[in-house]
Amino acid sequence: MVEPPLLHDRYRIVRKLGSGAFATVYLAEDQTMGRPVAVKVVEDSDDLDSRPLREAQAAAKLDHPHIVTVHEVVREPTRTLLFTEYVEGATLRELYTRRDLSDTELLQAGIQICRALEHAHRRGVVHRDIKPENIMLVEGEDVDVRVMDFGVARLEDLGSITLDGELVGTLAYMAPEQLEGRNVDAKADVYALSLTLYEGFTGKNPLKGQKPAELLRGPAKMVFSRLSRSRPDLPAELDDALHRGLEKDPEIRLDAAGLRRMLEKAARSMPEEEERPTLVQRAGGRIARRVDPARLVFAFKHVVSGLLALGTLAYVLPRVPFYPDGALLPLTAGVAFLALIVPLVGAALALLLVAAPVFSFAAGWGVVYALAAAAWLGLLRRGRREWAVLLPGVAPLLVLGHVGLAYPAIAGLLLRRWGPPAALLGGSVVAMAAGMAGWAELPYAFTTGVGPVLLDTAHVGSPWVVAEAFARLLDQRPELLAQILLFGVFALPPYRWFRGSGIRRLWVAAGYLATLFAAFALVPPLAVKAPVDTVALLLAFVPCAIIVGLSALLIPSEGPSQASEG
Repeated sequence: MVEPPLLHDRYRIVRKLGSGAFATVYLAEDQTMGRPVAVKVVEDSDDLDSRPLREAQAAAKLDHPHIVTVHEVVREPTRTLLFTEYVEGATLRELYTRRDLSDTELLQAGIQICRALEHAHRRGVVHRDIKPENIMLVEGEDVDVRVMDFGVARLEDLGSITLDGELVGTLAYMAPEQLEGRNVDAKADVYALSLTLYEGFTGKNPLKGQKPAELLRGPAKMVFSRLSRSRPDLPAELDDALHRGLEKDPEIRLDAAGLRRMLEKAARSMPEEEERPTLVQRAGGRIARRVDPARLVFAFKHVVSGLLALGTLAYVLPRVPFYPDGALLPLTAGVAFLALIVPLVGAALALLLVAAPVFSFAAGWGVVYALAAAAWLGLLRRGRREWAVLLPGVAPLLVLGHVGLAYPAIAGLLLRRWGPPAALLGGSVVAMAAGMAGWAELPYAFTTGVGPVLLDTAHVGSPWVVAEAFARLLDQRPELLAQILLFGVFALPPYRWFRGSGIRRLWVAAGYLATLFAAFALVPPLAVKAPVDTVALLLAFVPCAIIVGLSALLIPSEGPSQASEG
C-alpha cells in the first residue's frame, strides 16, 4: 500500500476528521516531533494576503492552556493550512446533544473559556466565531477546555455573509453589531460565549432556526428571556452574568474579565451536585464520547428499516396465502436482512413481495395497494425517510401485541412532519386488517365486529368496487374511522416535546398521555356510540406510556430524527 505524501516534508495525513463549507480538517502525524496534529485546510478566499492571514498568524502566537496551540500557518497558492495540536475529546455541541455535562461542569468550562478570551484579547486577537462547535472538552475526569479556531473565522469566512462591512462568524451566535456588519471588538466574543452558555443551561438557542434575513433585519429585537425564568434553580449571579453578557449595546456589555468574575461568583453559589456517577456509568460515558452521533443515527435508521421489514412480512405473508410455506421464513429473513443493509432496496423488495399475494387475492386491491405504496415510498424518498416506509405495515402487528396505542407517537417521533400521514395510513391498514380477519373488536376498544366482510371482495377487478367496500366497512364500524382520525391527530406533537429542560419534557409527555387516554376512552361512546373495553384500553395504554416516557427522557433536544429531517 502506497503511503500518502508528506505535507511540507513533515506531516503525513492519517485520516479525515471533518469538513465544512470552505475548510477540511485532517488528523496527521508530525514525522519530526512524533506527535499527532490536526491540519485545517482552508480553501482560497478574498484578501487572504492581507489582514485575515495576519490574524491567523497572530493567533498562532497565542500561548494559553485553554487555547488549541497553532504550530504553524502555511500559505499556498490556492489554500492555507493551519497545523494545530490534536485534542482528544468532545465539542460542547456533542455534549449538549448528549446532555452529558452537568451545570457545574458547564459553568467551570465557561470560566476557562473566559480566561482563554482574556489572554487573546489582551494580545489584540478576536475570535469572531465562538460557538459550541468551536469549544472542545479534553477527555478526562476534570473539566479542561480548549478553544479552537482562533484567527480562522476571517480566514475561511465560514457560514458568513458579506454586506457593506465584513460579517464573519456563525449567524445564530453573532452579536448585534456583528450582524449589522460593523467592525467588532472583543465584546462580540463575550456575547457569543454568553449565548453559548445560555444554550447549555436552557437547552436552546432562540436564534437557531431563524432565517438569515430575519436575523440580519432585526438585531435590535434580539431579546432573550432571563435565565431565571427557565432555570430558577440556578444562582441569581449566573442569571445576572449571562444577562449582562448578552447586552445588545457593546458599550455596556461585560468584557471577558468581567464575565469571568461574575461566573466565578456564581460558581460559589451553585447548588450541590448529586452523588458522583458509578464506575460503570463513568466508563459508559467515556465509551459514549468516542461514538460519532452521525454513525448512531445511520445505524438507527438501518436497524429500524430491518425490523419494519421483518414485522411487515411476518404479519402479512402467512395471512395472504401465495408463497409456499417453506419459502416464508427465508423470504422474510432475507428481505429483512437486505432492508437492514440497504433500506431503500429492502423496503422496495418487501413492498413487491406483498404486492404479489394482494394482486392474487383481488386485482382491485392490487391496484389500490400499488398506487398507495408508490405514493408513500415517493413521499418518504423525497423526505429522505425511505427507511421507515414499512411503518404502516406493522400497525396491525402492534395492535395485536397491545402496543397499537403507541403507534401515533412512534410515527410522529420517527417521521416528524410525515408522522400524521403515516398514522392515518397505519390506521387504515388496521381497519383493512379488521375487515379481512373479522376482528370482533380491537384489543383496547370498540364495538362487536361485522365479520370478515372485506373477504367478499376476493377476485374483484375494479379498484372503485374495493374502495366502496372499504367505505361500507367504515360506515358499519364507525369506530374504525374514529381510530384512523385519532391516530393522525396524536402523531402531530411528539417530535416537538424534546425541547427545554427534562422537567418540561416530562410534563408535556404526561399531558400528551392524559389527552390520548381521554380521547380513546371518550370519543367512541360520545362520537360514534361505541362502547369501550376499559381493561383492554388500560392494557394498551401501559406500554404506550412507557414508550412515550422513555422517549421524553432519553431522546436529546437535537435528536436523530431532528438531525436527519429533510
